[in-house]
Amino acid sequence: MDETNVLITAASRRVALVRNFRRALNTIGDNGSIITVDNDINSPALFFGHKHYKVPLVRDPKYLETILYIVKKEKIKLIIPTIDQELLLWAQNKHEFKKNGVHVSISPPETVSVCNDKWETSRFFLKNKFPFPETYLPEMLTYRMQFPLFIKPRQGRGSVNSYMVRTKKELDFFVEYVNDPVIQDYLPGKEFTVDAYYSMDGELISLVPRYRLVIRSGVTDRGRTFKNSTVTEWIKKIGKKLKFEGVINIQGKVFQRKVTFFEINPRFSGGIQLSTAAGPNYAELLIRELKGEKLEPILGKYTDHLFMTSYEDSLFMDSRRNVSFFYSDHNDIFPCKNKTKL
Repeated sequence: MDETNVLITAASRRVALVRNFRRALNTIGDNGSIITVDNDINSPALFFGHKHYKVPLVRDPKYLETILYIVKKEKIKLIIPTIDQELLLWAQNKHEFKKNGVHVSISPPETVSVCNDKWETSRFFLKNKFPFPETYLPEMLTYRMQFPLFIKPRQGRGSVNSYMVRTKKELDFFVEYVNDPVIQDYLPGKEFTVDAYYSMDGELISLVPRYRLVIRSGVTDRGRTFKNSTVTEWIKKIGKKLKFEGVINIQGKVFQRKVTFFEINPRFSGGIQLSTAAGPNYAELLIRELKGEKLEPILGKYTDHLFMTSYEDSLFMDSRRNVSFFYSDHNDIFPCKNKTKL
């Protein structure tokens, strides 16, 4: 039987991502399984995999050793890293896992280093004359900049410790409050994310831009897809200067038809379900390419003006860790058994 077993790291709340991969296997007719791992055994996305494991934190020396054990035990063929803190580690160890017949879907270390460091990201955009807000390190502040400004960690994820700064007093406070910050000119306009898929050879295969209409905890709660030729052309140019592989997301704003970017994340985004609903399932593209299929560019082939509104749902576990939904119409999503121990 044809089986592509997929490991998704730091599953956390990424239920949509796990479901996307399960749907991809079903669509292709692949008999593989989705294995989810996380440091918190109660993370909800764990329970949407066919099996799940508790693993050490990424900074633990035993993290990769534990993952390798799971890889061999579950005959994993594809690994999907999901959080910024582990991306460089995976990029640097990609070839070691390849020796075990495992493909890690991640961009090269040089690309990940530029994307993970927001100061280096700004230098990349400036060097290539791509649109990006003026960016400063604390020691560069002259206090003659025009407010409002925006401050955030030089290396961080989501919107954690990111703040608009309206006055010098606020700037003085947040420069001390935010650990190792960068400060940027504040961008007006409508915020957007572009989910994009690059082949293993670095070719841009697909992209789906979407407005982030309501953002909660750094993730799109409500959004809408759109088409903009200027955005598409800029994504093409960025991808020619910075080598990507797999799924990435690029964030920016549109104001009076002017497009400006402010962040690149070389991983699946938290709102990937909207792009999947509007266009191709990037999880499916990944698996098809892994199987040797040559992917052709399908730029522009997605549903325009598709609106998404999200909601909370909950899982419940009894004393024996049997899992259920409160609403009975959801109970058919689970496999028979998905509790696994190392």
